[in-house]
Amino acid sequence: MVSFNCACDEGFYGTETLLDLRTSLLERLGYASQADNPPPGMARLMDNFLRRGQEFLYRRHRALQTERFFQWPMVVGERFYDIPDNELDGCTKRLDAYKISGVYVEDLNGVWTPLRKGIPPTFYTSVNFNGLPVRYEIRQCIEIFPAPSAEYTLWVKGHFGMNRFTEDTDTSTLDSELVFLWALANAKNHYGQPDAADVATQAQAYLRELVAGSHGTARYVPGTIELPPETPPIFLPLQVP
Repeated sequence: MVSFNCACDEGFYGTETLLDLRTSLLERLGYASQADNPPPGMARLMDNFLRRGQEFLYRRHRALQTERFFQWPMVVGERFYDIPDNELDGCTKRLDAYKISGVYVEDLNGVWTPLRKGIPPTFYTSVNFNGLPVRYEIRQCIEIFPAPSAEYTLWVKGHFGMNRFTEDTDTSTLDSELVFLWALANAKNHYGQPDAADVATQAQAYLRELVAGSHGTARYVPGTIELPPETPPIFLPLQVP
């Protein structure tokens, strides 16, 4: 089977464990001598800064390396598909319904067709007729319309949700340096340390570099649409009179 994703647990540059990040925070806040045995409640506070900061960054910025393809085998006549039910190559990552880049249907010939967002209720006039899906909508689950007339494949390109980040050995989902700087700025501001603003400026600069780097070689020209390569023509044999 053709693969459209990197390995499920493929690591990104700059992923550190929760323990490593917590220790670094304690050191930078002036608790280096107590980093291995912090004051009561301090470890939980540092973890909170790290987790909540990462959640904010994940929700606020899309360009942070959490995008994959997700797959649902379609069932003839079935319009509804549960979001957590996607299963591809045994990967445990699941789609975040609020971070979708594109939705497609793959027919039996392997041709991918994009689905348009939104199913006007007037379309339900023909709800009993199956065909090739052309529209989708996300409410509690993914609905496609019309219901498939064959065992097509539903593909969604989007971002997976946050990985677990509660145990000492758990690694950050996003770039760990960004998560660290963001948490450090908030922690220093919490404790009223004078260099909080400087660290916040570093965090913002680091974030801008990550977002800029995510564009790669792309260049944007207003008003242009890049079309896919045209299908080569098939030449029929000539008939000699």
